[in-house]
Amino acid sequence: MYRVIEVGHVISAPFAGEILKHLGFEVIKVEPLQGDASRIDDVLGDSMFIFNNRGKKSIAIDLKKEEGKEVFLKLIKNSDVLIENLSPYAIDKLGFTDDIIFSTNPSLVYCSIKGYPKGKYESLPAFGTIIEAESGIMDANGKARLPASITDMNASLYCVISILWALLMRKPGHYRINIMQSNVVWLGYYLIAYQKLGKLFEGGKDELPFWAPYELFKSSEGKDFYLAINDNTKFAKLAKALGLEHLLIEEKFKTNGDRVRNRKILHEILQQKFSIMSLDEIMKVLRTNDIPVGKLNNIQDLVKSEVVEWDILGNILIPRLPLPGYLDGQDVPALGENTLDILKDLGYSKDEIEKMIKEKIIIANLK
Repeated sequence: MYRVIEVGHVISAPFAGEILKHLGFEVIKVEPLQGDASRIDDVLGDSMFIFNNRGKKSIAIDLKKEEGKEVFLKLIKNSDVLIENLSPYAIDKLGFTDDIIFSTNPSLVYCSIKGYPKGKYESLPAFGTIIEAESGIMDANGKARLPASITDMNASLYCVISILWALLMRKPGHYRINIMQSNVVWLGYYLIAYQKLGKLFEGGKDELPFWAPYELFKSSEGKDFYLAINDNTKFAKLAKALGLEHLLIEEKFKTNGDRVRNRKILHEILQQKFSIMSLDEIMKVLRTNDIPVGKLNNIQDLVKSEVVEWDILGNILIPRLPLPGYLDGQDVPALGENTLDILKDLGYSKDEIEKMIKEKIIIANLK
């Protein structure tokens, strides 16, 4: 089993560690003596910590003290992967430069998640919403922030991909993921369309700006659903399923480009038809005819949804990661819950461990 050392806090490194745990890696979370800041929040409670840290082991070490540094380097020596998302150069300032880390373990795969690329801006604070603003994502989303912590979690995925590639290709080294670049990649074909065609797409709407009809509609009960038509074949199916075949011979709806230019008119015609149909009837008719459609769900709907796969922790449903592996029923570790076992495994004696506890270098087994 591969062993991962996670020096992470809040989202990006912890979520990367959680993915690796789900895939079967042993993940040891190295926490400061006060614990990960997301262990408790006066608004979120421990929701964030639960989602990102199930199944991990926790060791609490003061990495500013020499004995704590020694413990950390022994962990590095006996591990395969290191991930971290501390402030820029924070881990170096603690004394863990690349030279020290790789002289301790030349085979280590080491991945850092930072806010910005190396260079002029690398030391700026990496707050996800700030990067959403700077990367163009916020403007493309109608000047609204993304929900939850999608920006950070996206970088987590690139971190995991890099680690798996490095292990597969047997290429140890220090890899660096930056959240800015991870965000900009989302806008890839928008950026190409602007440069090649001079086209800019307005954000902040439910409609997709380059296909139509591709937007929200309402049923007779006033319930929202999303219809997605991206080519002439699907539009023909839609028109026939709704008894609106005459739309197929109208010049203003002949091609997708025509439909995009005349979106408002088309929307009104379709909405008039949907206004006399129930949501269940709409779903049945469209899905029977292989037309892409979906209900607009909210958070309350999702926790009752039969479409979602769940892990269960006590009486809490947690969306299962869509990966091989298993986290169902696995709890989060208490701060320092595994400190004693890990130190014993590293060869520390009972007296050495008790001395470190007394000198507040570690916290052990607080549960």
